[in-house]
Amino acid sequence: MGMDAVELVIRFEEAFGIDIPDEVAEQLTTPRKVTDYVLAQVAVSEESSCLSQQAFYFLRGKLAASMNIPRSDLSPSTRLEGVIPLEQRRLVWAVMKSEIGSSALPDLARPIWLFATLSLLTVLTFISALIYPWNNANMGSSLAFFLALLGAVVVAYGGSVVTRPWKRQFRKGYESVGGLAKYLSMYSPQSFKGEKKGWTREQIASVVREIIIDQVGAKDFTEDSHFIDDMHLD
Repeated sequence: MGMDAVELVIRFEEAFGIDIPDEVAEQLTTPRKVTDYVLAQVAVSEESSCLSQQAFYFLRGKLAASMNIPRSDLSPSTRLEGVIPLEQRRLVWAVMKSEIGSSALPDLARPIWLFATLSLLTVLTFISALIYPWNNANMGSSLAFFLALLGAVVVAYGGSVVTRPWKRQFRKGYESVGGLAKYLSMYSPQSFKGEKKGWTREQIASVVREIIIDQVGAKDFTEDSHFIDDMHLD
């Protein structure tokens, strides 16, 4: 299997909490085959409730308990910034991730101005280090490029470490309770679906489709579309 296919299989394993052996993964060539395999590996339920709705109710309970607010104050359109104050955000987020799972919630992000500043400093460091060889005839172009790249990496890594406390913004697309519920249902549905609740085929197919869209970027496909022939995975 190519790297794209391997990463896709890993996403399926993480989402449903199952193992997919290599010999089985090679046979899962369409979304339908993935869905059928997962259905055979998980607890099955006849309940046909919406997965995103289950994720919303689960998150609403977690947020209400964490912030000591009524559940009725939280709807899918509720903005997270109005629920979790900036000064408490990193702590609340860390606690929720430890309770639900590290992959269940997206990481907080730096402000866009800070991200842009770090990016600019990294680029300027690389360019400045490349200009130096013009004034130093003893330094070869390969060495100059290596040193410039090394300097840029040091600046980027150092900047990311120093500015880590500023990671307090919600990521684009997940600024609301509903958006966060969609993330949870796609990346870690097993965190709110216990074994007793089980899965329906419709729910599994929905998660499989969302993972393919997010991982591969393909949107115009059916359950019988071939991963390699139709979606061009390597």
